[in-house]
Amino acid sequence: MLPAYAELHCLSNFSFQRGASHPEELVAQAAAFGYRAIALTDECSFAGVVRAWRALQALPEAGRPRLIVGCELRLADGPCLVLLAADRAGYGRLSRLVTQARRSAEKGRYHLTRAMLDAVREGEGEGEGAAAEALPGCLALLIPPDGFPPPAAPLDAAIALRSEARWLAKRFPGRAWIAHTPRLDGRDPARLHWILRIAQGAGIRAVAAGGALMHDATRRPLADVMTALRLHCSVAEAGLALAPNAELRLHERATLARRHPPELLAETLAVAARCRFGLDELRYEYPAELVPADETPASWLRRLVEGG
Repeated sequence: MLPAYAELHCLSNFSFQRGASHPEELVAQAAAFGYRAIALTDECSFAGVVRAWRALQALPEAGRPRLIVGCELRLADGPCLVLLAADRAGYGRLSRLVTQARRSAEKGRYHLTRAMLDAVREGEGEGEGAAAEALPGCLALLIPPDGFPPPAAPLDAAIALRSEARWLAKRFPGRAWIAHTPRLDGRDPARLHWILRIAQGAGIRAVAAGGALMHDATRRPLADVMTALRLHCSVAEAGLALAPNAELRLHERATLARRHPPELLAETLAVAARCRFGLDELRYEYPAELVPADETPASWLRRLVEGG
């Protein structure tokens, strides 16, 4: 039997110059492969989730995967994370974090630090907080750096990643995982070995994650063009900066069963089960009128206009 699976790390073309597939294509492929759920985790953005949600609603209910809302975030002073909204309150906090990160940099970029991650808690504004727990209502996946483990000094890289895993476990107690993403680059056995050891040493669990940049291997040429655009060079000049293959895509479950230990695939379902938030929970909420107690909105507006 094919293993059940939920994709927890997936980027669309709303991740500028990285993703090579539309949100609609990704969720349609996930449904075709029989995934239980798919998380759209564009980089510091929720721009594609409405399109993904609408595309899923158009599919037959039987076999339709659930949509998990999240985003990928690269800390300026820390690792790359995938944060998933587990409930409505967590989605609100994650939205606030994305807004703050975007407002902290020039248009088209973002800036996020560990302190900013700690600060976004219920009842707090933009100031820094001292409590250890970050973003209640959100789950966190630690994404190992590209090329991990390096051929040279893999132990040093593993020690550094274990330190990040312990930091994440403290900030997201009971809500942190480390992602395992096969890349077919010749280092997959070593990668799995170190990720399992790091997870054990940090007191968290490892989980399978695709890190998909495309829904199908035919988008590989477009993904290469995206990389070249990002680097401001031609595809020929990009060289080793290009992905060595088209493996960062959605895969059939039979392929996933060959590349991940069964317990890592099963853990994707455990993570997905904790993500109960759905876009259908959102409703328009009219903001409170900012008028003095002895004024109506119309009278206060008139007073402001008359005052210039």
